[in-house]
Amino acid sequence: MALASTDGMRSPTPESTGYMVIARRYRPQTFDDVVGQDHVVQALRNAIRMNRVTHAYLFSGTRGVGKTSIARIFAKCLNCVHGPTETPCNVCDICQAISVGQDIDVIEIDGASNNGVEAVRELRQNAGLRPSRSRFKIYYIDEVHMLSTGAFNALLKTLEEPPEHVKFFFATTEPNKIPITVLSRCQRYDFAGITPEQVVETLSEICALEKIKADPDALRVVARRASGSMRDAQSLLEQLLTAGGETLTVELVHQRLGTASDERLLDLVDALADHDPAAALKQVEQATSQGVQPTDLLNGLLEFLRDVMVMSAGGGDLLLASGPRQKPRLQKVVDRWPVDSILGALQILAEARARLRGSAQGRLLVELALVRVARLENLSEMGTLIARLAALESGGPLPAEGTVKKKYEPQPQPAAPATPESESGEVATEAGHDRNDKTPLPAPAVVELPPLELKEVVQVWPALIRKLGTRLGFQLTRAEAFLAISGPTILAIRLPASYNDIAEECDTSQARPRIERALQALLGRPVNIQFERSVGEAKISSPGGSTREPPLKSRDDELEGDPMVRKVVELFEARRLHLEYDEDPPRSSTR
Repeated sequence: MALASTDGMRSPTPESTGYMVIARRYRPQTFDDVVGQDHVVQALRNAIRMNRVTHAYLFSGTRGVGKTSIARIFAKCLNCVHGPTETPCNVCDICQAISVGQDIDVIEIDGASNNGVEAVRELRQNAGLRPSRSRFKIYYIDEVHMLSTGAFNALLKTLEEPPEHVKFFFATTEPNKIPITVLSRCQRYDFAGITPEQVVETLSEICALEKIKADPDALRVVARRASGSMRDAQSLLEQLLTAGGETLTVELVHQRLGTASDERLLDLVDALADHDPAAALKQVEQATSQGVQPTDLLNGLLEFLRDVMVMSAGGGDLLLASGPRQKPRLQKVVDRWPVDSILGALQILAEARARLRGSAQGRLLVELALVRVARLENLSEMGTLIARLAALESGGPLPAEGTVKKKYEPQPQPAAPATPESESGEVATEAGHDRNDKTPLPAPAVVELPPLELKEVVQVWPALIRKLGTRLGFQLTRAEAFLAISGPTILAIRLPASYNDIAEECDTSQARPRIERALQALLGRPVNIQFERSVGEAKISSPGGSTREPPLKSRDDELEGDPMVRKVVELFEARRLHLEYDEDPPRSSTR
């Protein structure tokens, strides 16, 4: 794309003798000059070429992306003396008048200040009149979403069946506020944000025409600050050029725009990745002392963290804020900061930016968010923690720290022992026996185990409770006082009448085999469990000779004493508000 000043295309007017800002001087005059909206340009070219120009178009997109410029170019294509054409001459009186928004047949209306029913009624009356000198009478309504409901209703009939000589061009930054009845009568084109590379290229051409030397990194800072708006980028360039000097440097850009330098933002990212809140607060102090606003500092930090996230996800070619000089430092951050922690940091900082709007405590909110991120533990450990909690609940074996595998990662299979082959090629199934040998194998030797001892069971009982999870574990905690040995492999749980509900929970076809298997794994021997219910009420003698009920641990205490629960409380800095259970315990303890 080759830019050229528009001064030579305009007819002499009193305004042309004064200074014209860059955003107006280098406004696109043909479809070839439009940057970043190739999909819209191609569609409008095809409409002209195929004679399929409809009566209403809606251009939606953020500010400064070319909606008004394309509307004027399209109007010139339709009304040029050599048209309809894809390439207006920009020489005839009609093209020059449309370029500056002064053509009598191309009426530009501000929807924000002309949003009433009376303004639309006047538009409808004038639409019936034929154009003065052009082929079409074109109404361009900017910020059309600002029209009132009555104004939209008054426009509907004319919009649906306009005269043949009338075209409507609408532009808006908020298409969601336009009634669906209006949207359905328009061809809608969504404008994309201008990429930083396209902004830098355009600004470089403008600087060359203005005879200003510009550092590409300085223009990249301007492009980032513009956030996809070409007009904003040109306005920022205008502000920088008024600072004087023949060279535009990165230092000058940061000084004039009040933005944090890339090095400071990278230092801040390093502090967060190193879990160093003091270093993060120091960077905030130094930035604010140099005139950087907390909002601008947070925006710059989010841009770099976004690139860190993209690099950690494998999208190193999709960076927006980082250049070749910053990429090595960001790669070091990726190598030592888990992607889950990066995502958590982005969420915390994005929420802080939303809270900054209208707040008088901007710096405090930024510092609060940075300290939270710096104190954020590496969330990759959460996978292990969740797996351990799930195993505790299901009664399965607890995975060791750092051993959680991905869900679809193939697990290694144990190698089968090699089977020897005989000289005849037959595979031997046992030593000295092939598969055709009918000789009975000797019976396996019977290993006699010593009788089950109660102290062995009591020793592994806490591990059994953790292994079986919260629900069964709670019941077995209550049953520990009633354990007894009833045979060489039989563990009897002799329950008083008030504790018979333990048997109802544990002595089922699903629960009892689980308990027996878990005990067998812990003791290394088979164990059978018998629940013996009592009819009378059991009492426990106190040291003074009186009797009392067996002590019952609070369910709250049991849960809070679990090591996995304590880890969750520590990790999330949680505090107990209310505990709910699958079912209430049979007896309530004093809270």
